[in-house]
Amino acid sequence: MGFPGLELKTHMTLVADPDTRVPVPVRLYYKDTDPYAVQFSFDVTPDEVVRWTFARELLAQGITAPAGLGDVKITPVGPLQDRSISIELETPDGYARLEGMAAPIKEWLAKTYAVVAAGQESKAVDIDRLLDELLPH
Repeated sequence: MGFPGLELKTHMTLVADPDTRVPVPVRLYYKDTDPYAVQFSFDVTPDEVVRWTFARELLAQGITAPAGLGDVKITPVGPLQDRSISIELETPDGYARLEGMAAPIKEWLAKTYAVVAAGQESKAVDIDRLLDELLPH
């Protein structure tokens, strides 16, 4: 049996507008079979889940400095000891900004780097399996 992946379940705040902030369950997931990526999802309603996949490195950078262009932007908020992060997600169909404590995400990220170290992601990719999935037989 292979590596099952690392999951973090936490809560963040969906910032709908300056006066409307809604707590939402958030899930981050990492698999060594896709070592460059982090899967991120949050519940808009009990029946509607928004899912995103973005670079693990983007998340790591966004904890300490503004990172990202385009669809995903991650920015640290507040002083280092009480740091939060803001994650902005944008598509032609909508926009969402979530804010939450950085500490649990930083601890979870450290575990992902213990599984696949920074700079070693290419060694964890099974190119033959990937090509097999992409190419018709």
